[in-house]
Amino acid sequence: MSNVNQNLLNQVIDANVMTTILESLATVQAALPDSTLTPEQRSSLNAISVNNKVFAEEVLNEMDTNPIAAVNATYNRDYLANDLQLFGQGETIETRLMDLLQRVRDLKRMAGHETYGMATGAYGMIEVLARTGVPGAQNSYNRLKVRFEGQGGRPSDDGETP
Repeated sequence: MSNVNQNLLNQVIDANVMTTILESLATVQAALPDSTLTPEQRSSLNAISVNNKVFAEEVLNEMDTNPIAAVNATYNRDYLANDLQLFGQGETIETRLMDLLQRVRDLKRMAGHETYGMATGAYGMIEVLARTGVPGAQNSYNRLKVRFEGQGGRPSDDGETP
């Protein structure tokens, strides 16, 4: 049997560190250009594939090395260059945030797994103690068993299903 007290992450984030993390995230958010889209805009604005990004870079290169007056008069080369640069910066930030998000999700999964595992183990012990008449255990069991009502299982001594 494994050690019921084994805990991969027996720690919490210090309150000052948590404050620093949240302030840092707020700083990042405030530093980004306002780019909030409505749901309609999200569904109507085109994303860009790798091939389309390369194509846009080639167009910018053509505008720089072989300027055609009609094209340069109609399309602002600087806007295209800025959008390409911002897209690249967004990709870099997104990659870092995705790595960070995966790390936070892994942290939550480990903590959640250990939390629920220990809680159900302790609940099982409370159930046994209640069945054997240990003082105080029945009240705890009655309060906690609500979590498992309607989920099947074996009928308890009082005819209810835990």
